[in-house]
Amino acid sequence: MNIKFNMKGVVIGVALLFLVVGGFLFLPKMFMEDSTPVDYTMIQREQIPEKILNIMDKYTNEERALAIKLDGKIYVIVTRAQNKDQGIQINKISLLKDEDKDVMKVDITYRDKSESYPFVVAETNLKDLPDRIELNSSEETN
Repeated sequence: MNIKFNMKGVVIGVALLFLVVGGFLFLPKMFMEDSTPVDYTMIQREQIPEKILNIMDKYTNEERALAIKLDGKIYVIVTRAQNKDQGIQINKISLLKDEDKDVMKVDITYRDKSESYPFVVAETNLKDLPDRIELNSSEETN
């Protein structure tokens, strides 16, 4: 039996196979963020370090997320503006690389004032401060 191969068809078929497999591997990475979750523990009001409480007066009128290194630990503080009728709750903290810089994303939800606080403090497992912090907020839906 004499089998003839169409070399042009084989080369085109292999090239298409590589393009399809490469598309499934690399295209999702182009459109999705490559972030890693940050483990954190919410700090109760009684355990918040005194140094953090002393600086809170500067930031209670602003909506922002701050990171502080204190005694070798990284703390994330999220505040809301005083004129808000709601408190806040941290949903997720994640860390990603953006142009060789560490960017921390803090996702919060505005909740009923009676069920939450005007600022929250979380202790993270990070060793170094991030280069930038982004605060992403959303309203609680009932």
